[in-house]
Amino acid sequence: MNKFKTFLIAFISFILQVSVFSKVDIFGANINIIVAFVICLSLTLGSKSASYTGLVIGLLEDLMFSKIIGVRALSYFLIGHVVGDEKFRFSSDKKTGLILTFVFTILNFLFVSLITYIFNSDIVVIKNYLFVPILVEALLNTLMYLIYHIIIKKLMYIPTYRI
Repeated sequence: MNKFKTFLIAFISFILQVSVFSKVDIFGANINIIVAFVICLSLTLGSKSASYTGLVIGLLEDLMFSKIIGVRALSYFLIGHVVGDEKFRFSSDKKTGLILTFVFTILNFLFVSLITYIFNSDIVVIKNYLFVPILVEALLNTLMYLIYHIIIKKLMYIPTYRI
C-alpha cells in the first residue's frame, strides 16, 4: 500500500512541479518541490524508496525539459540515497529535515549547474541565480518540506514494533 501512496504523491508532486511551481517566480527563484519530497520520503521510508522515486521523477524532468538527460535524475537519486542511508543515520525529526532540505537544495543547484556548465559552457545562468535566488529557493523548499512532512506522516504506514 505504501508503494501506491508513494507513486500517487510522486505523481501529484511531479504534475505540480511541472505545471505550477516551475512558473512561480519569487525574487528570481523557482520552488523545487521534488527536493523536499525526496528528502521527506527518504527520512520516512529509507533510501531505497526515495532514491528510486527521485530517479524516476528526475528522468521525467530531464526528458521533458533538459538537453542533457540524467543530470536531475542522478541528483535526486543521490539526495535520496545519501539522506536515507543508514551510514549517515540522520534522524527523521522536523529540524533535521529542514536543515537537510536547505543544504541539499543548494547542493542540488551546484551539482546540476556544474554538470550543465561542463556540457554547455553557459555560465550566465549560474551567475544570475547565485546568492539571493538560491537562498530564496532553499527557504521556499524548506517550507515545502514542512508540508510534505505533514502529508507523508499522515498517509504513510510506518511499521512500529513493540517488544
